Amino acid sequence: MSPKITIPSTGQVIIAEPGRSLRETLAEAGLFLESPCGGAGKCGKCRVEISGGRPPGPTAEEKALLSAEDLARPARLACLLVPDDDLTIILPQAEREARILSSGRSRAAVFEPTLTKTFLAWPGRRPSDDSRSLERLFTDLSGAEIPAENLKLRLFLAEAGEAADCFTVLWAEGRPLNLEKGDTTAHLYGLAVDIGTTTIVASLVDLRDGRELGARSLINPQTRQGLDVLSRITYCGEKGAAGTAELQKAVIGALNELALGLAQDHRIDPGHIYLVAAAANTTMLHLLAGISPISLGVVPFAPVFTRGLDLPSFAPGPLAGAGLITLPSVSAYIGADIVAGAFVCDLANLDRTLFIDIGTNGEIILAAGGRLLACSCAAGPALEGMNIQYGMRAAAGAIEEVNLTWTPAECRTELSVIGGGEPTGLCGSGLMAAIREFLRLGLIRRDGRMITELPEGDPRRALCRLWDNKPALGFTGSDLCLTQKDVRQVQLAKGAILSAFRTLLLKTGLDMTDLSRVLVAGQFGSYLSPASLTGCGILPPEMAGRLEYVGNTSKAGAYLALTSRSARKAMEELAARIEFFELATFPGYDRLFADSLRFPEPPAPPTP
Repeated sequence: MSPKITIPSTGQVIIAEPGRSLRETLAEAGLFLESPCGGAGKCGKCRVEISGGRPPGPTAEEKALLSAEDLARPARLACLLVPDDDLTIILPQAEREARILSSGRSRAAVFEPTLTKTFLAWPGRRPSDDSRSLERLFTDLSGAEIPAENLKLRLFLAEAGEAADCFTVLWAEGRPLNLEKGDTTAHLYGLAVDIGTTTIVASLVDLRDGRELGARSLINPQTRQGLDVLSRITYCGEKGAAGTAELQKAVIGALNELALGLAQDHRIDPGHIYLVAAAANTTMLHLLAGISPISLGVVPFAPVFTRGLDLPSFAPGPLAGAGLITLPSVSAYIGADIVAGAFVCDLANLDRTLFIDIGTNGEIILAAGGRLLACSCAAGPALEGMNIQYGMRAAAGAIEEVNLTWTPAECRTELSVIGGGEPTGLCGSGLMAAIREFLRLGLIRRDGRMITELPEGDPRRALCRLWDNKPALGFTGSDLCLTQKDVRQVQLAKGAILSAFRTLLLKTGLDMTDLSRVLVAGQFGSYLSPASLTGCGILPPEMAGRLEYVGNTSKAGAYLALTSRSARKAMEELAARIEFFELATFPGYDRLFADSLRFPEPPAPPTP
């Protein structure tokens, strides 16, 4: 008899199929748990508490990822737990609404959208039941012939031409694309979309005048199969075509959800959204198009396509009538989101400028001497709060800034929490701020080792903790803490980003101080303070005054592609100019990376 899984918080009782993990069983019931590693048993985030029944004993992976207190409750990882008996479980607190960046720098472009509409009316008496005569009349009225392959328009004329006194023509670059009964010229909309590895943002755009009417965002549902692109590539490799189809269905479902929400916000018919322009990294674009990304994960890391796509239709559901255009990519790991940012920031006409989009991957372009040199690094999800013991997304309850002060009598903590109230975790900016402050107080050494053994009377002892009987650093007035493993995760991300910066500069003979500006794009980067960037050693202190935050340039580029054919063409030309190289091929990169792992020399600890 199959085990029953009871969930008091939702009132559900789910039958668990033999041999399936609890994570898979919950997902089939529409209950999705945070799972940055894609269910591989490596991140420890899909933790559930067993309040009834007898679970199997903990696996070696669970013993390594969960504290002794967690195991005693008992808690288990849903991806590793295969129920063999009835269980009652307590799910982690429902995911809060995340803070997602939707705005960013833009630039002027000629307004010339791909799609337009015109209104036509039959003059006087129309030809009777002769579709060829109706086609000739349509040609006389519109000045264009119906393309031979467009059976949809011919069917409209044959079935509705006699019944309709007037109709509206939808044009795509001078070719009739569709006919609609009546006058619908007031309704012509498109979506500009940034599909990030973690988040998706969409703006509703009026294609009659280019006005951006509103924006919506959500967490990319593909995060259920892993937080980074490599996890999703691996998922497709393991599941084959079914895995690619599953991930495509997830992202299309998200776009449909955003389209419906925006249509409701602005009281329009979602059927009047005719075009979606998407910018994304190369893996996300492959999955959006339903093309396996497996080739992106193995040498020679070859994309199936890099040029922008132009599909007449791509999505079942509310967007079924919409076409899709995508921005061009450069390589497997310099995607259309980065091309969009380079175009929006006009990098081709700048010099000694570094552009970086910091996320699970760090993509970087250096504009110097008329060249555009690009590379990418695997920063990992730590900087977005993942793979961190108390890490979380930038949502209500997340610590986003930390300030530590001490006096001879005590050590004080000031925490800035998104939404106010008690903190429940640290998002990426809060994590970096905590590292910065612990470095400043001399509690983390240059090599990343925590200093938790302090003499009696040292006020900093108030910040020293034990987590699962191991040294940790925390905050006064809070149970949250950073473990040594958390610090190592940040070191790896910092080392990847800094070594990429330094490699680009070495290839052009420049020094960091030669740069005139550093443009920081993306969700995480826009909330990361200059003090944290320099305090953690990603950039030298003298660069603080040269930082410019440019926001979500990926969506800004998608907007330009949606509203300007010349801008879209210019992006194709720009992508062809960008020179990409693999960091691993640079002589001495391993040593450079190892050196970049070290934190900056902290100042002498302040005297209380």
